[in-house]
Amino acid sequence: MLIKALCDYAEKQQASSSQNASVPEYYRPQKISYRIVLSPEGKLLDILPQQHLETYYDKKGKEKQKDVPDTIYLPMRNKTSIVQAYYLDHRPLYIFGLNYVKENGQEIWTPDDETNKARRSHKAFVEHELAFMDGLNSEICTAYRRFLETWDPEQETENPVLRQLGAAYSGSYFGFTLGIGKANLEEDPELIAKYQKICRQDDCRTDEPADTVCSILGERLSIARKHNPFDFPNQTGCRLVCMKHSAYESYCKEKSFNSGVSEKAMKLYTDQLNKLLQDRQHHVILEGMTVVFFAMCQNDEPQCDFFASMLGGSMDQQTEQSIQKLLTYAKGGYTGDPETIRRMEEMNNTTFYIVGLTNTKTRVSQKFIYRDRFGNLIQNLLKHQEDLRIREQDTHPIPFKWINKELVSPKSSNKDVPPPLESSIILAALQNTRYPDALLATVVRRVKTDQDDENDAKGGKYIKLNRVRAGIIKACLNRKNHKEEITMAWNEENRNPAYICGGLFAVYEKLQKDATKGTLNRTIKDAYFSSACSRPASVFPTLAKLSQNHLHKLDEERVRVSYGRRVGGLMNQLEGEFPQTLSLDDQGRFIIGYYQMNQKLYTRNEETKEDEN
Repeated sequence: MLIKALCDYAEKQQASSSQNASVPEYYRPQKISYRIVLSPEGKLLDILPQQHLETYYDKKGKEKQKDVPDTIYLPMRNKTSIVQAYYLDHRPLYIFGLNYVKENGQEIWTPDDETNKARRSHKAFVEHELAFMDGLNSEICTAYRRFLETWDPEQETENPVLRQLGAAYSGSYFGFTLGIGKANLEEDPELIAKYQKICRQDDCRTDEPADTVCSILGERLSIARKHNPFDFPNQTGCRLVCMKHSAYESYCKEKSFNSGVSEKAMKLYTDQLNKLLQDRQHHVILEGMTVVFFAMCQNDEPQCDFFASMLGGSMDQQTEQSIQKLLTYAKGGYTGDPETIRRMEEMNNTTFYIVGLTNTKTRVSQKFIYRDRFGNLIQNLLKHQEDLRIREQDTHPIPFKWINKELVSPKSSNKDVPPPLESSIILAALQNTRYPDALLATVVRRVKTDQDDENDAKGGKYIKLNRVRAGIIKACLNRKNHKEEITMAWNEENRNPAYICGGLFAVYEKLQKDATKGTLNRTIKDAYFSSACSRPASVFPTLAKLSQNHLHKLDEERVRVSYGRRVGGLMNQLEGEFPQTLSLDDQGRFIIGYYQMNQKLYTRNEETKEDEN
């Protein structure tokens, strides 16, 4: 399904733009920071920056700019830690054979290191490229070959052109050119033709039939023996279709011939997915998973901006306004001009794809894929946001990144949410189905074990029971029981014992704070919350005794009467009997009861009304 969708999407994009037709076959995008300017004799004349200013928006929506390396297209390459040269290598260690070291304030350029990697890398690079450049006689190819033959790392440790880079040398990538407005090495027609011929010969298998019906396109085409790799933000060189062992083979077909994917389809889907992974508008990274999304139309910017915002991607003010207009239309409240309504209807009828991918050094794993009309997607996400709302005044959407943040401890060094849990949360929201039980269990555990005095990643005050966690518990319980059991405020009609116990605990805590003027370092919440949430009967008798002492410490009679009335009313609903143990669902109800009673107790208008009665 994914490969077919990517092929269809690629054909739509090719129909709308001829820009991609200029990219040579077997070439892949690569960011470079500098161009090495060569003389016709192969001498290093200059190193020119290849960077541009890119505008982005921080988490607060503020516009900023930064220098970003330019993107060019180079022959395919994999990311590896071993010494291995590639066609037109862009890595400084291979090209120059020099290490950059800064000791005692001095910059040292040397080919020596503990593993002799610089010398081995440069030697592999020169041997590989000289063999490849044999027979290529264009001006840029001749200059490149002469550079390979004459560059000696031992003699270039004081090269002034190279030393001007300083510390930027080690982390930069390079391309070759004869100068501004002149030939670039990777664009030479003779070089491209020879490289493509080598790649096609490598793909050719004489022991396989010339063509078979492609399982994706339905045409009789040559089947791909090897599928091109992908360039993920954290790893390059991994493949979606790759069968290396005989255990994965069937019907006497070896390796990737098992897939039945033709060369044409393989190039379409791999090129398109690589472009989506390079485009920030079409993917968002959620901890350990990359979520890629696209709509089956030539311009899917509005749809992608909307979904990226739901995932937690940054956006500018104009994009936010467009999304709000889209949401208003989805809710049935937009009455704009007919042309705008027509465009929105067309947008809503577009098929939208979302796929969650994880990757290792060699393999890509598809965790989930979602396909539906964009209009259905919006409606389901609106329902998801409504289920997460725990207070009437909360109107800002809760992105998936916020949900993920609440599933890990602030003390944990590993902030990644397990991909299976992450995938099931997203799918439940997209399909408007029940949330996974693991989500409720994880949030309940975090509320019981985290502490309010722990600092978050930015050094601020951390509150273990916030509106996001409370909203998650509310959404899980309501969808699991197929009814609105948990409302957005304290529900006097809710007679669930666990819910009432949570509210009673909140009253006891507020009573303690008022009686002690907030001077305690350790409250009943710190000492008893986790136990009360699991085994109320073992804790609440103790809390009841403590509350009597706290009542006597209150100065005003009317306040004592108000607290006595609250506690008495809740105890009457429990009929004087506390539950022995609480199930996972009931622990969630306890936490919601505690949260909502807290919201009620700290609302001054509510306190005033209760005192006047």
